[in-house]
Amino acid sequence: MEKKEIIQKKLIAFRCPRWKDLPDFDLYMDQVVLWITQKLEPLYFNQEKILTNSMVNNYVKNSIVDPPVKKHYTSKHLAYLMVVCILKRCYTLSEIASLIDIQAKIPGSNYKAAYDKFSTYFEIYLHEVMKKGNLDSIHSKYHSKEEELLCNVVSSIVLKIYTEYYLLDQ
Repeated sequence: MEKKEIIQKKLIAFRCPRWKDLPDFDLYMDQVVLWITQKLEPLYFNQEKILTNSMVNNYVKNSIVDPPVKKHYTSKHLAYLMVVCILKRCYTLSEIASLIDIQAKIPGSNYKAAYDKFSTYFEIYLHEVMKKGNLDSIHSKYHSKEEELLCNVVSSIVLKIYTEYYLLDQ
């Protein structure tokens, strides 16, 4: 099987962990980096660094991710870092911080549901674009401007991943 075909199969099979799939115990930084790297490896087929200790420290320093508690990272930290590692493919850290802030300000929103919604949309859109080369068959009815924004953000990321995949042979 050709490298490009293997990558496509991995992307079609990719499962973004939901909140219930995140470790329910605290992790140290090295464990966080390893866990996220293993989960997101299929998305980074061009050999880019997915996450390093320095990156985590930078995200904390820039207030994108809360600081660890006594050097321990919780499920909430993992969820934020998963989203940041996916979004950084297309967006700057300040844009990511703004997008997270928009989500946090939605009345009745909570980070667990928001993370699961992001993961679900990301997975659906990624599978669609890797199977068909486009998102033409996805017709969303948005319940809010924030949900429309979320779908547009996810679309841009999966289309970038598809473009990188397409250009592998070029």
